[in-house]
Order: sequence, then C-alpha cells, then structure tokens
Amino acid sequence: MRLAILGSVALSVPPPAQGGTEWIAYYQAKGLGERGHKVLLLASKGTAVNFQNVSNIEVIEVGGGDVVAGSSTENNFDTHSVESSRRLRLETVYLSEALEKLIERKDDYDVVLNNMRGEAVFLPIAKLLNKPFVNVMHLNLFPELAQLFSEFNTSIITISNAQRKEFPDLNYSATVYNCVDVDKYSFNPTPEGYLLMVGTIGRHKNQGEAIAVAKELGLKLILAGKIRDQDYFEELKKNIDGKQIKYLSEVGLEEKVKLYQNARAFLFPILWEEPFGLVMIEAMACGTPVVAFNHGAVSEVVRDGLTGYVVENHSQMVEAVKKIDAIDRTACRKHVEENFSISKMIDEYEKALQKLIAI
Repeated sequence: MRLAILGSVALSVPPPAQGGTEWIAYYQAKGLGERGHKVLLLASKGTAVNFQNVSNIEVIEVGGGDVVAGSSTENNFDTHSVESSRRLRLETVYLSEALEKLIERKDDYDVVLNNMRGEAVFLPIAKLLNKPFVNVMHLNLFPELAQLFSEFNTSIITISNAQRKEFPDLNYSATVYNCVDVDKYSFNPTPEGYLLMVGTIGRHKNQGEAIAVAKELGLKLILAGKIRDQDYFEELKKNIDGKQIKYLSEVGLEEKVKLYQNARAFLFPILWEEPFGLVMIEAMACGTPVVAFNHGAVSEVVRDGLTGYVVENHSQMVEAVKKIDAIDRTACRKHVEENFSISKMIDEYEKALQKLIAI
C-alpha cells in the first residue's frame, strides 16, 4: 500500500513527553513501513530524525510543535499582547501546511490515514483529490462532526467500541485498540506501596478523587501530568504536601516507566467518556493493576477482577484499592501482550486499510 499518514502538527512523532496520539501515529508509520508499505508521514518538526532507519518512510515536517497548552514544548504567548485565539489560529496555519503537502504529493499515495485533530478541514480536500480518507477517532465524536462525517460518508476507525455509542450509524471501518511497546514498558513483579495517577491535570480527569482515596486509606499517591486547568490545580494544591500526596508535573518516558513499575495500583477516576485511556495499558504492561471509574472505554481495556477493578463511585474505589493485592500482576502483563501489543495494532490497521483500498 501507499499511505499518507497524518500524524500531528502539535507535537513531534513520537512526542518528547506526554502525547498519546503522537505515539500511536509513530507506531502506525513505523509498523506499516517495516511491513513493506510505502509511508508518507506528515508530522510536526523534530519528527524526521526518528525515522532515519526505515527506508519505506518519508517524513514531511509541517507545523511547529508548539501549540499544545501546558506542554513542555508550547509556544509561551504573551497573553497581554496577543488575542486569546492565537494558539487555535496557529494550529490552523499548520493544518493548512499539511493540506498543501497532501495536494502537492497527491500522486505519491493511495489512501490517507488521519490522526490529526481538526479532521473536518481535510474532508473536502480528500473528496476533491478523490482519495480514500480514513479518520482515526482519537477524541470523541460530537453532533456537528458526526453530521459532517455522514455527509462525506467518511470511513472511521474508532479506538474503542464505546466511541460509537452516540452515533451508531456512521461509516465505521474498524475498531483498532491502541498499543504500547511492551519492551519499553517492562514488567515488575515487586512494586512499592504507593498509588499512581498519570494524566493531564483537569476536572474531567478528576485527580481530586485519587487524592481523596489516598487520604482515606492513608496511602502515598504520586500525580504526574501537565496542567491543563490551572484553577483546578490551585484547588488540588492544598492537599499536595510533597510527602503523602506528591505532584511531579510532566515526566519523560524513562521516569514514567519507573513510576508505573513501582506503583501498587494505578487510579483512573475519570468523569468523562474516555475514548481509550493509553495510560491504563501502559500501567498494566508494567504489571500494575488499574482501578477506574466506568466511563468510556474503561470496561473494554480493564478486565474487572483480573487486571484491576471497574468501579462506579468513591466507596467502590476505596474498597477496590483495599483488595488490590489479590490481582495477579502477571495477568495484567499478559492481558496487554495479548490485546494491546504493537504487532496486534498494526495487524488491525493493515486489515482495515487493505479492505478499504480493495473496495
């Protein structure tokens, strides 16, 4: 196959620290390229160096990798001298660059696999180019976008079945679960005693619940992640004492893996319809069981009673943590190896794309 993979204009592929979509785009490009498919990867600056050893992959750098609020690479705008929409406008400029390259290189690919947010802007161009366009839904659908997908009959790959619930009648090509590199996220059978939560600091992620559980049980909790909602973080700070409740900000890959490996349990008390939850499979790959609120894809990712517990409220989360040592850490690792490996994900993308091209 000849594929144009749209990675990200916001961060390099893979990202320097946090960035789930960018990691998946990296595995897509690398995995499909290594299987002999020709890949044209459009992604933010800093990406090309990561694909120097795969001859089937050509990288075109678009975007600046500086539009993600709260990231370590963001463009720190002077809010007193620029308008509030500057970051959005900048990302639109980068998306326009990607569109230009798609048009210029239209004879070099047969299908577009899109991971970029702002997906709607690509649909009219793909139609004009008469190119199959497949959109990977890394974020949730909403009515206006679903209507546009319906009008263009866009092929959609969801990353969980839960994403389809509100809009069951769209043109879904496949559900392909995200993956984790099990060699990087290696297994540890003997953790320390702390609880862990990794993720963007925001009300929808609900770090406050993790803090409440840890305090009720008298356990240490480590929080890690970039701050999305500063007001919410200010509310949390009164409980972050640096001893029982510790905040580490955004961490790199090596430190994150160590945090996962040594955690007794990973808490995921989300309040929104999480499309997948990459951090859950990262934790389980290291052997760490997950205790999560039952929203979005949680019940598809965590095997209740086998790799952790799927719960409905605070009291259930507290009780689940109390019995977390009953979970076999090797079962967590095996679950990821069998269902969320890189090769498993690439198998599924390969099948979905070949089926589309054959139509």
